[in-house]
Amino acid sequence: MKILIINSGSSSLKYTLFQMRDERVLFSGVIDRIGLEGSTHVFSAADEPETTRELSINDHGKALDEMLDTLVAKPLKSLDELAAVGHRLALGGKYRDAVRIDAEVMAEVRRVTPMFPLHHPAMIVEIEECTQRMPGATHIAIFDSWFHATIPDKAAIYGLPYRYFKEKGYRRIGYHGNSHAYVAQKAAEFLNKPLDQLKIITCHLGNGASLCAIDGGKSIDTTLGITAIEGLIMGTRSGDVDPGLIAIIMKEDSLTPDEMINLLYKESGLEGISGVSRDMREIEAAANQGHARSVLALEAFCYKVKRSIGSMLMVLGGCDALIFTGGIGRNSPTVRSKALDGTADLGFMIDETKNNPADPPNSQCPILDISADTSRVKILAIETFEELMMARLSMKVLGSP
Repeated sequence: MKILIINSGSSSLKYTLFQMRDERVLFSGVIDRIGLEGSTHVFSAADEPETTRELSINDHGKALDEMLDTLVAKPLKSLDELAAVGHRLALGGKYRDAVRIDAEVMAEVRRVTPMFPLHHPAMIVEIEECTQRMPGATHIAIFDSWFHATIPDKAAIYGLPYRYFKEKGYRRIGYHGNSHAYVAQKAAEFLNKPLDQLKIITCHLGNGASLCAIDGGKSIDTTLGITAIEGLIMGTRSGDVDPGLIAIIMKEDSLTPDEMINLLYKESGLEGISGVSRDMREIEAAANQGHARSVLALEAFCYKVKRSIGSMLMVLGGCDALIFTGGIGRNSPTVRSKALDGTADLGFMIDETKNNPADPPNSQCPILDISADTSRVKILAIETFEELMMARLSMKVLGSP
C-alpha cells in the first residue's frame, strides 16, 4: 500500500512517498522557487544522501512533471502502484475530516478560498494537475483544520452579530492540525502515558505559527482563527491587530480591501517589523549584531508566544507537557528560552544546557527533552511529521486501519 502525500505552497511543492504497511518513507523531495529564478529540486530515497537539481520550473504543472518523472525513475515502476494521493488543504468549508476529492468538494474549497488567498490557489492548481496525471489513484483532501473540530462554541464564536456565526459559519477554525495532533501523540509516547489523560500545550512555530490547548487528546482552543492571520506574529503575517486600526489604516493610506489583505499577509510579521527577513535565523543573527528592529521583532515574537502559552494554561487548568515544534520551535533555543523566561513559578523550567545541545537536533533525535529536573511541566522540542499524519488520515478514508 503506497500513498503519496503532497503539500503545495505558492512557490513550492513538498512530497513524501510512504509504504503504509510499516509507515516507512520510501522517497521524499522538495521543489522550491517555482516560477522564480534558481528553482531547485532536492530529493532522496530512505537512508540515502540528498540529490539537488537546479532547474527552470515556471509553474506547478512543470513541478509535478518533475516530481512524477523522478518518482517513476527511482522508487516506482509505474504510477499505478499508488493507492492514493493525499493533498494538503487549509480549509474545507463544510468539510472538516479528510474526504475523497470530487467536484462537490472542489467547489466548496473554491468557495472558501478568499479565507486563504496565499495558500489555496496553488493547492487547487496542484490537485487539478494531479488528478489529470494520476487518474487511477484515489485523491484525498486533508484539511489543516480537522483536529480543531472539537473546539467548543464558546471558544469558537466571535463577538459579531450572531447571524455571522449561525448563518455564515464564521468561527474560530484553527490550522496546523496535523502538526498539533502528531506531536501530542509523540509526547504521550515519550511520557509513557495515555494521551487521553494528559493536558498539553503545543507550539507550532514557523513561517506560519499557532498554539493549541489539547485536553485528553482533543483540541479545545487554538490561536489561529478562520483565516491565516489571527494570533501570533508570523513570518510575513501580522497576527492579532486591533480591527479598528485596520479601518483607520485603509482610510489613511487609501488602501483597497485587496491591498489591505496584501499588507496583512505579505508585508507584516517578522519581516515587516525587522525590515531584514521573515526567517528567524537571519533575524536572530541581525539581533546579535545589535540591529534594533531585529531585536524588537525577536522580542515581540517571543512575547506573543509567552502570552498565548499563559492563555492556554488557563483554558486547560494545568499542563503536563509543553511542546515546541515547527522550524522555529524545533531549532531555536533562543525563542524557547525567551518564551518561558520568568515562568518558573508557574512550573515551566528549562535546563539551558539541554536547550542548547552541542549538536543541533536532527531526525535521529526526534524528541529533545529540555526540562529542568525540578520543572513541574515536561518541556519538549519535537520534530513534527505532518505528512505521516496525513498518510494515516488517507488510510482511514480508504477504509484501512
